[in-house]
Amino acid sequence: MTEVPMINDSAPEELRCTTCLLPMQYQTKKDGKFLWQCFKCGKQYLVPGNNDGSVEESWSPPR
Repeated sequence: MTEVPMINDSAPEELRCTTCLLPMQYQTKKDGKFLWQCFKCGKQYLVPGNNDGSVEESWSPPR
């Protein structure tokens, strides 16, 4: 019998943009959520502070 390795389900050390695959940068805390933004394409993630795994996506103009 072969052993199946455990999956690493810990939180990532950085967020990567799903469009251009660059690391996203933390901006500010807005309405109790952490705002991360990609400066190349303008994609934004709002991540709640309670770490329940939900993420809101939105777009803004790139800088």
